[in-house]
Amino acid sequence: MKIEVKGYSGCQIDVVAEEGNLYVYKSTADTKYLNRLALQAQKQKAAAAVPHQHIRVPQVYDIDRDDKTVVVKMQYVYSKNFVEFFNHAGFEQVDYLIGALKYFIEYEVEQCEMKSVPATVFQEKFTEVSSKVVTNLLYEGDSVVQSIIDRAAQVFGALTDMVIPVGLCHGDLTFSNILFNGNNYYLIDFLDSFVETPLQDIVKIRQDTAYHWSQLMYSKQCDEVRLHIVLDKIDQEIDRYFSAKYTWYRDYYKVVQLMNILRILPYAHEEKVIAYLKNILTGILDEIEGRGASAAQVDAVPEILSGATIKNLIVPVAADKAEYKDGLPYVFGLDGDGVIICLKSILGLELEQFDNIYFTVLRKHDERFFVGDNLRLQFKRLGIRNAKVVVLDAPTQDQAETICQTIMQEHIQGSIFIKDADSYFKTSLVDENGVAIFPIEELDILSPKDKSYVAVDDMYYPTNIIEKNVVGHYISAGGYYIQDAAVYRSYYNRLRRYGKLYLSHIIYSMLLDKKAFRPMIVEEYKDWGTSNDYRRYE
Repeated sequence: MKIEVKGYSGCQIDVVAEEGNLYVYKSTADTKYLNRLALQAQKQKAAAAVPHQHIRVPQVYDIDRDDKTVVVKMQYVYSKNFVEFFNHAGFEQVDYLIGALKYFIEYEVEQCEMKSVPATVFQEKFTEVSSKVVTNLLYEGDSVVQSIIDRAAQVFGALTDMVIPVGLCHGDLTFSNILFNGNNYYLIDFLDSFVETPLQDIVKIRQDTAYHWSQLMYSKQCDEVRLHIVLDKIDQEIDRYFSAKYTWYRDYYKVVQLMNILRILPYAHEEKVIAYLKNILTGILDEIEGRGASAAQVDAVPEILSGATIKNLIVPVAADKAEYKDGLPYVFGLDGDGVIICLKSILGLELEQFDNIYFTVLRKHDERFFVGDNLRLQFKRLGIRNAKVVVLDAPTQDQAETICQTIMQEHIQGSIFIKDADSYFKTSLVDENGVAIFPIEELDILSPKDKSYVAVDDMYYPTNIIEKNVVGHYISAGGYYIQDAAVYRSYYNRLRRYGKLYLSHIIYSMLLDKKAFRPMIVEEYKDWGTSNDYRRYE
């Protein structure tokens, strides 16, 4: 059996079955690439001989070379790519990966010597790159590219000799060149570098974590917001760690990253790639010239206020779905006892524990259907004295924004319990951040694509929460407790730019920052996701 796999840089990749085992054959007949592939294979073979914790390198079994071809036979590894891994990884798995990357680069540093690299090495490389840029006809008359080259010439022209660790590196340590197998990470496609320094490997990692290069190359559907969250976390930790430890990283990272991205510029032909490169290079130059923020810079998250004792319940009922265009959203309808459905959703909670209860609705629904007046009448009927209707003038992008708008409009302080309007359950609040969960095996009906799922470890702490992918034995039941509304707003503001947000994204980002959550097991769970679902319980 032989399976051809798309290769890059003049290589053909085949997966071949031989005597019950799979092997990877990487080959080239491109005369410009023969020596390079042979050197890469030798580099990978040497790396595979060194044992590392969590880091692995596929074995190189044979390097067959003649005047016309090079064929490399390697170990086949069953694995996931970086997107598949990150889209399912809990915070512990992300933490393992960060630790493994730090360990690997530290090993490289230990094998190196601190050497003075002449500025001319980078200046000559820049001259080579800039001359190739001129040959790309897509850049003819492009004032932005010309400005980038002119500004970069000033940077490299002013460069002095740099003292950095020299001796060993992977050379192309992007996530596209890492295979993910559980908590083992296989490094592939080693590359010869014009300066063999671990700084190049940090630069390559951050090419992905800070600038999302490999994500740009990925064409399949994925949860892009979650991917951004993971990449941001890795980038912050890598940058924080090496900034605190090494002067050479602080002094030279930006200029080496500038060279790294510039080297891609001559070979770009797709419009999206060219736009990406111009944007990233302009940003890096702004940072070097002191006109931009660092790529790893994030807003500080406020500490949870120990004295924050105010408890708030927020029920967002401001969805503006297409099916609501000409009618009343079903959650504003009445149940058999004459109780509004969205109000019924909170009656399984101990309402007296909340200082304030907020139902957030849209003005268009309030003005057309008087939903605010109807809710206030029912508050009175049911004896709920601390409830209020919050009216938003315009539809929000998602539930996460509805919550944030409610917090800001009402100047909410203290803890918030966010309760979905289309489910019912009974539970007790915890004194920590919490997620309401329900065992999957106890569900009568499950629509997997409509749920978020929660993984809980042996110590009974949630380690992962994810949309529409089963990662544990529990679904999220539609209740989320955040100890401080200010913390919620901080995470919301950090993630807003990435697209449509689910509450699970915000909680997942908090988990990655090691903010502990506790599960809140619910009882008498009823899922009213649609009007048809609601009728099943009536």
